[in-house]
Amino acid sequence: MTTSPVAPKERILLIDGLRGFSLLGIVLAHAEGWFIAGSVPNAVWQKFQNDFGTTFSNYFGGIFIQGKFYTLFSFLFGLSFAIQLFQRKENDTKFIPRFMWRLVILFFIGFIHHIHWKGDILGIYGVLGFFMILFHKASDKILWIGILFFILNIPILIKDTIGATQPKEKPKTEKEQKIENDKYEKETETSYNILKKGTYPEVIVQNFKDFKYKADFQFQSGRIYITLGFFLLGLWVGRRKFFDNFDQHKSLFKKIMWWSIGLSFLIVAFFITMQAGDYFKSLPDWFGIVFGFLFSLLSLAMTLFYISGIPLLLNLKSMNWMLEKLSIVGKMGLTNYLLQSVIGIIIFYGIGFGLAGEFNAGWCYLIGIAMFIFEIFLSEWWLSRFIYGPMEWLWRSATYLKFQPMRRK
Repeated sequence: MTTSPVAPKERILLIDGLRGFSLLGIVLAHAEGWFIAGSVPNAVWQKFQNDFGTTFSNYFGGIFIQGKFYTLFSFLFGLSFAIQLFQRKENDTKFIPRFMWRLVILFFIGFIHHIHWKGDILGIYGVLGFFMILFHKASDKILWIGILFFILNIPILIKDTIGATQPKEKPKTEKEQKIENDKYEKETETSYNILKKGTYPEVIVQNFKDFKYKADFQFQSGRIYITLGFFLLGLWVGRRKFFDNFDQHKSLFKKIMWWSIGLSFLIVAFFITMQAGDYFKSLPDWFGIVFGFLFSLLSLAMTLFYISGIPLLLNLKSMNWMLEKLSIVGKMGLTNYLLQSVIGIIIFYGIGFGLAGEFNAGWCYLIGIAMFIFEIFLSEWWLSRFIYGPMEWLWRSATYLKFQPMRRK
């Protein structure tokens, strides 16, 4: 198969193409759960568990989607920081303060986004970005220690290991457990019903209240650490300039792709074997720590597969059309990320059509694909007339405290 050489200008297209691909995965992940971005009542979830669409999404999403695209998006955020850092002018002493200001603006964009859709990640980026900056002059050795420590979710591994060695608390009685479960289910139903049927002010208030739920989830699951780890991986890749003169690094990308495929296959085969043999029930409690580590390793392997395999695919001459479509969405990454939430809210929330919980995850995937196709056409139309996406222009203008040129001449 022939490939096309990648010039510096096209290098940006590859990164934009990878960003566009990440947005496709993100919209599928969010659409699968009706854009609820949290738990749904057990009765709603159970009514779809025996149909083909949900079975397909459980397996396909579990292997290829869930936990793999927020990591890819985070990698690209770190990579973008590195590109800006190493392409700045030598006498630009204000880059770091300016980037910190950009993070503050991003945090406020994320806050506004969160009170409309609580799955927002921009506010988290606005905070974690300051920690990424601390590593921008670190040696490769220190950077890799940070990458592995955070990506493999070592903080949670340490916490769970310590917890497993402590004396077990007295188990809850059946009555106590039922009270706790009923309380959680009631809170879940309240939140879900407000999103599905509530008014605009009710949605805003509920999402604001769910800040605590979101923070608890980020720290208890370790997602916040994994996100920072992928920031640092993007920073390292940008520092090493692997996307510069892409053809010179293709052999490395191919090795990473095949190793990540092999590792992913082994981990998935292990999980499927354990599930098929119904071995989970007979394992000791501490084995859950091993499963948590393997899941982090699978997310890393699949993300590396996307980071290496998608640019190799998009670099093929026969895939120029796909590169063009994905990169046009990626160039408006911030706008399209927020637009997905707007459309999702209109379709699934009570302030729109209120269709959450009305059909299975298979149909949700089709809706997500339709949303992404719409973003391709919209991005093409917009960028044929304007230099930046609307949110990119707003972010840039706020960064420099000056309106930036917008319309193409």
